[in-house]
Amino acid sequence: MKKNLLSGLVIIAMLIFSLQPVIAGESVLDEILAAGVIKVSTDANYAPQSFLNDKGELEGFDISVAKEIAKRLGVKAEFITPDWDLITAGKWGKRWDISVGSMTPTKERKNALLFTIPYYSSPAQFAVHSKNTTIKTVDDLADKVIGVASETTNERFLQQDLEIEDTKITYLAWKPKDGNMKTYPTDANHIEDLSLGDGARLDAVFTSRQTLAQSIKAGCGSGCPIKMLGDPMYYEPLSVALDKSRANSESLISKLNEIIDSMYADGTLVKLSMQFYETDLIPKR
Repeated sequence: MKKNLLSGLVIIAMLIFSLQPVIAGESVLDEILAAGVIKVSTDANYAPQSFLNDKGELEGFDISVAKEIAKRLGVKAEFITPDWDLITAGKWGKRWDISVGSMTPTKERKNALLFTIPYYSSPAQFAVHSKNTTIKTVDDLADKVIGVASETTNERFLQQDLEIEDTKITYLAWKPKDGNMKTYPTDANHIEDLSLGDGARLDAVFTSRQTLAQSIKAGCGSGCPIKMLGDPMYYEPLSVALDKSRANSESLISKLNEIIDSMYADGTLVKLSMQFYETDLIPKR
């Protein structure tokens, strides 16, 4: 009995010893470093944050940030473009490792996702058709049809249930009436509908100021007769997101924060902001 017990203990000890490298390599960071690739989810139709250029390649502020993160990790960036609601829902099943898609770390999203420190901030802005002469202030939108991307902070703002830590939110004196808030898969879709004509499908849209500026500059493909309305409603911090359901992500969060800090320190984030937005959207640290 004692001999069998001793033999059993030796076998168990050998198994534990043999498993140590596997156990040590189970962190998400180690998995990414071992693969030599970090899989990044983003939006393929969200200029100037992320979009397909004339060569069919992803380009934009978020794309450049993701590539720089990969470079400083010593790996390659591989991009995946799932629907936004799939990204914000979490439980990614290792289909991608991180999301670099201008995501705000809301209280609701933190139930499913982990977030890094912000890498920039974004002003939320209304816009109307350029030929409109009756909508002069945001209060004039109270009974109008407004387009907004679904599952976004902008949609939550209009619904008046947006919560962002360390960000003061002052809501409008009104909420869109039933049926007056039309949701779209992405911002480019509602901007296109607004450009079709004043009141043709929409009276206004609500998105980021830089998205509107890029659309106006680029012409929405074939002319973009829209104009911004009033001042930004709020400024939101934007972070890299990770899947909360994926175990052992702590070391990756720490490493990403270290990398983002270094991009603040050496001016990389400001440089990219000026390149794609022609303005400095980087918070002071």
